Amino acid sequence: MKIQAARILLFTLTLGCCTVARAGLYYNYSGSPVAIPDNNASGAAFSFSLSDPAVAMADVTVTLNISGGYNGDLYAYLSHGPGFAVLLNRVGVGTTTSGSSPAGYGDSGFAITLNSGTAANVHFYQNSSPGYSNGQLTGQWQPDGRGIDPGSAASAFDAPGNANFDSFLGANPNGSWTLFFADLSPGGNSTMNGFSVSVSAVPEPVNLVLGIFGGLFAAVALCRW
Repeated sequence: MKIQAARILLFTLTLGCCTVARAGLYYNYSGSPVAIPDNNASGAAFSFSLSDPAVAMADVTVTLNISGGYNGDLYAYLSHGPGFAVLLNRVGVGTTTSGSSPAGYGDSGFAITLNSGTAANVHFYQNSSPGYSNGQLTGQWQPDGRGIDPGSAASAFDAPGNANFDSFLGANPNGSWTLFFADLSPGGNSTMNGFSVSVSAVPEPVNLVLGIFGGLFAAVALCRW
């Protein structure tokens, strides 16, 4: 009897833990490479949908694979519902920050992961010992977050921004998303080779209830044991 009770306890505790685990939503662009129009604010937009029995986002991660062009020309954002995050906003543009200039960084391309939990912001990446592969910036970075007009004066870019992934937290991840790219200065052609969006989300309430129920059942079994 004690062995059976122990088995029930172990099973229900496991059930309770599993049902409250965060859900994962993932989208990976699998289309052909797309040229980002040079010196054109209309840019290129990519729409996709996420669907999962989850009701609130807990974390967002984006990967970008862009080749060629001039990094300081690029502007990119991710949007969904109330969420809006600026991924890139003319990286390297500034006036008082070391290594900055009105034209931004002249490197060509990105092969990066963006997440708010990373130590360094991508806007002034040259000040954070960056790595490169085939000319592309690599590594993990915070999104740019400078939610200002990319045509703003260079001095406006020295201040950090707050248009980051925090705006998605707590929102429902299901539905339509948009990832937008634009090249805002002449010279150099960038190509979007691929991107992915990964969302960690809290499951719908029924799963939470099941988890609580599992915990209560475990407590009863323990008392009887």
